[in-house]
Amino acid sequence: MTPAEAKPEPVADEPSDGSSYNTDSVQRIVATGTPEVLEAAVQVGVGLLDNLTAALTLDNEDVKSWAKSIKDLKERAKPTKTIVGVVGNTGAGKSTVINALMDENRLLPTNCMRACTASPTEVSYNYSQDPNELYRAEIEFISAQDWEHELGVLFNDLLDGNGDVSRDCTNSDSDAGVAYAKLKAVYPNKTKEMLAAGTPERYAKEPAVRGVLGSVKKLKATTAGDIFRRMQHYVDSKEKERGDNSRRDLHMEYWPLIKVVRIYTKADALSTGAVIVDLPGVQDSNAARAAVAANYMKLCTGLWIVAPINRAVDDKTAKTLLGDTFKRQLKYDGTYSAVTFICSKTDDINVEEASLSLGIENEISESFDRSAYLKRSKLDLKRKLGDLRDKKAAYTDTVDQIETKWDAWDELRGKVTDGQTVYAPVEKQHSRKRKRQSKPLPTRKNLASSDVDDDSELSESDCSDEENSPPAENRLPLTEADIDKTLASLKAQKKQIREDKRTLESEMREIRKEMDRFQAESDTLLGEMRAICVKGRNDYSRGAIKQDFAMGIKELDQENAIEEDETTFDPDHDLRDYDEVANSLPVFCVSSRAYQAICGRFEKENIKASDIGFMEAEDTEIPQLQRHAKKLTEAGRASNCRRFLNDFSQLINSMRLWASSDDTQSHLTDAEKRREETFLRKLLQGLEDAFENSVKDSITSVKQSLDEHIFESFNATIPRAVHDAINTASGWGAHRSMGGMYWATYKATVRRNGVYSGASGPRDFNQELFDPISRDLATGWERAFQRRLPIILEQFAANSKALLSKFHQAAVERAQQRHTNVHGVMMLSQQILAHIRTLSELPATLKATITDLQREASREFVPVIMEAMRYAYYTCTEERGNGSYARMKTAMVAHVETSKHTMFRQACDTVKTHLEAMCRAVQRQMNEHVENIFDMVFRDYTTVLGKQLHITDFILQIKKF
Repeated sequence: MTPAEAKPEPVADEPSDGSSYNTDSVQRIVATGTPEVLEAAVQVGVGLLDNLTAALTLDNEDVKSWAKSIKDLKERAKPTKTIVGVVGNTGAGKSTVINALMDENRLLPTNCMRACTASPTEVSYNYSQDPNELYRAEIEFISAQDWEHELGVLFNDLLDGNGDVSRDCTNSDSDAGVAYAKLKAVYPNKTKEMLAAGTPERYAKEPAVRGVLGSVKKLKATTAGDIFRRMQHYVDSKEKERGDNSRRDLHMEYWPLIKVVRIYTKADALSTGAVIVDLPGVQDSNAARAAVAANYMKLCTGLWIVAPINRAVDDKTAKTLLGDTFKRQLKYDGTYSAVTFICSKTDDINVEEASLSLGIENEISESFDRSAYLKRSKLDLKRKLGDLRDKKAAYTDTVDQIETKWDAWDELRGKVTDGQTVYAPVEKQHSRKRKRQSKPLPTRKNLASSDVDDDSELSESDCSDEENSPPAENRLPLTEADIDKTLASLKAQKKQIREDKRTLESEMREIRKEMDRFQAESDTLLGEMRAICVKGRNDYSRGAIKQDFAMGIKELDQENAIEEDETTFDPDHDLRDYDEVANSLPVFCVSSRAYQAICGRFEKENIKASDIGFMEAEDTEIPQLQRHAKKLTEAGRASNCRRFLNDFSQLINSMRLWASSDDTQSHLTDAEKRREETFLRKLLQGLEDAFENSVKDSITSVKQSLDEHIFESFNATIPRAVHDAINTASGWGAHRSMGGMYWATYKATVRRNGVYSGASGPRDFNQELFDPISRDLATGWERAFQRRLPIILEQFAANSKALLSKFHQAAVERAQQRHTNVHGVMMLSQQILAHIRTLSELPATLKATITDLQREASREFVPVIMEAMRYAYYTCTEERGNGSYARMKTAMVAHVETSKHTMFRQACDTVKTHLEAMCRAVQRQMNEHVENIFDMVFRDYTTVLGKQLHITDFILQIKKF
C-alpha cells in the first residue's frame, strides 16, 4: 500500500455517524497491515501531525499540551533497529558472508596479518541523502584509560623476569610476540631497549597517541572500494611492508587502538533496520574491545553462528555451540530462539568424496561415466593434436630446407648467366639448425626425404657428407636448363607442402573445436554433478545441524535437571519439544564466492559459478539470507508502527472529542450535572484505584517468581560453589596430564584478571569458579524469565483491559440512561478500543525492558568474582624468578580458601539487587502506562460527559481535520 492509500479520507465538519473516520481506517491497517503498509501509514500519520502542528497557533495551555503530545508522538515514528551479532571461529568466513549479504565485493575492513576480526564491526543502513556520502564509516578509538590498562598487560607479556624484552618476542604466536607486534605498531621507532625502559603511564601520554585516544574518525565515500581503502589505513597492519623494521621513517599504526568500527551503507538487506555486527571473541586482550563485544551480545535480537560446511557437521558446532558457557548464556538471555546457523563455503566440495559419503553415486553415475569418457577422449585428442603439431613443425623444417636450397640454386643460376661454370652443391647434414630440432621428431626426416625424393641432387645431399663427396673434377657442370628444372621442382614441392600444411592446420582447428566441445560438456556435467552434491550436502548438513542443536539443548537441560534433583530426574521425559527446537532453527548453507561470481564481481578471477555447481543466485542461498535479515526486523517494525498508529488514533480522537460540541448536556439542570460529574469522578477514582492494585498484584507475582526460581537457587548452590572452589583453583596448576595449565598460560591468565584466550583455547578462572552456581541456576532463570514472567505480564494486560471495559460499560449505561452526549459516547467507544490495543502491546514492551535488565543482571555474577580475585591475580603476576610458579599456585589456592565464603554470596547478592531494581523499574513502567491511559480516559470522559466546552477558531480547525 502506498502512503496515498493509507491516508484517511476527509469528512464533513460535523459528521453525523462517521465521526471515527480517521481511526476506523487506521485501525483496519493496524489489525491487518504488513510492516510495509504499517510504515506507509506511519509516514502519512507524521504528515497529518505536521499539518496539525501548523494549526496550533493559539497561546493556550490546552493547545500547548496538544503540541507537546504531537511532538512526543512524532519522536516515536523513528525507524527501529534490530541488532544481529555474527560469531564464528577464525577462518569461518564471517566477513566474506557479510560482504556478500551487503552485495559488495569488499566492504568490511580486514587485517591481512591477523586471520580474525580485531574489533567489532557494525554495519547498518545509511539514511543520508548526500550523494557524496553513499558510504560512511566511523572508527572509534579506545580511551586513554583503557589504553594505559592494556599497556600494563602488554608490558607484563613482553618483559621477562629481569625486566628485559623476552626472547619470545620474535615468535608471533607467543604472548610476548603479540605484545611486541602491538607495541611496535603504535610506537614503531622504539627499540627493544627503549620499550623495556618505558612505563605504561609514560607511553600512554605520548602526544601522537593521546591525539587519537578517545576520538572518532569519520569517513565518507561514493564507492565501497574507496571507503574500504580508507578504513584499511586504520585497520590493517603494515608488518609485511615493514619487514625487519630497517626503515626509520615508520608511521604509527592504529589497529591496536580501535574500539569499534561502524559502517553505513545502502544495502537492501539493511533497509528495514537490521544492524549486522561482526563480533570478535569476547576473550580479547583489549578489555575495551572485549566489553564492546560483550555488550553487543547482550543487545542482540538475533545471533548468527558461522562455520565452514565441511567442519560444521563433523565438529558438531551446532551442538557444542562455541562452548557450554556460551550456550548457557543463551539460556540466560533467552536467545536460543534467535539463533541462526550459517554454513559457509559450500562451493568447497569434492564430487567423488561427497557422492560416496552422501550415497548418491547412482544419481550421478551416468554423468560421472560420461565425464570420464569425455576426459579420456580429450586426452586422446590432445595426443593426436601433439602428433599433428610435430608434423606441422616437420613441414616447417622442410620448407626451410627447400628455401635454403632455392637460395643456393638461384645463386648458381646467376653465375651461369654471367658465364661461370658451376656444379651441383654438396650440402652438409644438419647444415641448418633450429631450436625445435632439439626435440626428437621421428616423422620429420621421413617426411623431408619423401618430399625431395624426385630430386637426385637433394637426395644425395641429404645422405652425404663432406668426406664422401665426389671431387669437383668428377662432377658434370650444370646447365641453365638443369638449374631451372631444379628450381621448378623446389617450387612445386614448396607449394605442395604449404597445401598439406593448410590441410593439417584445418584438421588441428577441428580437433581443438572438438576438445572445446568436450571441455564445455565436461564442465557442464561437472557443474551439474557439483550442484547435486552441493544440494545433497546442504540438505544433509541442514538436518544434522538442526538435530545437533536440539541435542545440545537437551543435554544442557538434562545436566541442569540432574544438578537440580538427581532423584527425580527421568531421562525418558523430555523437558521440552526438541523436535520443535530442531525445526525452528534457521540454517543457511551459503557460498559467498559463487554469489559474487554470479553477480559479476569476480571478473579478475575468471570464476564461473555454474562450473562450481551454482546455476543461479538462489542456489547460493545468499538471497535467502538477505530476505531472512529483513524478516528478522518485521516483528519490531510492526510493533513499533502499531504503537505509533494506535497512539495517533487516540490523539486524533481525543482532540476531536475536545473540539466537539453536544448540546444534550445543556438540557440537564445544574443539580443533574453535579450528580453526573460526581458519578463520573467516582467511576474514574474506582478505575484509578483498580489500575494501581493491578500493578501491585502483578509486581508481587513477579517477585514471588524470582524468589521461587532464582533467589532460592542461590541458597542451594552457593554451598556447592564454596565446596568446589579449592578443587577448581588447584586444577589450574595441576600437572598437564591431569588437565592443568602450562605455566606460561597460567601466568598470562592471571595477568589478565583470570581471562585469557591462548593456543589451547579460552579460559576464564572467574567463570569456572562460578560454574557450580551458573549450571544450576540456568534452568530456573530461563523458567522465570522465559515462561513465568511473560504469563504474569499477559495477565496484567488482560486484567487492565477488563477494568477498562467494565469502566466504559458503566459510563455508557449511565449516559444512555440520561441521554447525555450520545455522539461523544460513540467516539469514546473507539477510544476504549484504542486503549485496549495499547494494553495488548504492553506485555511485549514490558518484556523488552525485563529482557534488557535481566541480561545485564545475569552478567554481574562474574565481575564480582573477578573483583574478589583481583588481589590473587596481582600477587601471582608479581612473582618472578626461581620457584615462582609454585609460589603462584600456593598464593592462588590460599586466596580462594580465604575468599570462597564471601565472594559467591556477594556475587548473588549483587545480582539480587539488580533484579530487585528491575522489579522497581517494571513497576514504574507499568504505572506510567496505566497512568497515561487513565489521564487520557479522564480527559476524554470528563470532556464528553462532565462539562460543556466553548468553541474557538482553533476548535473549528480541529473539527475540520
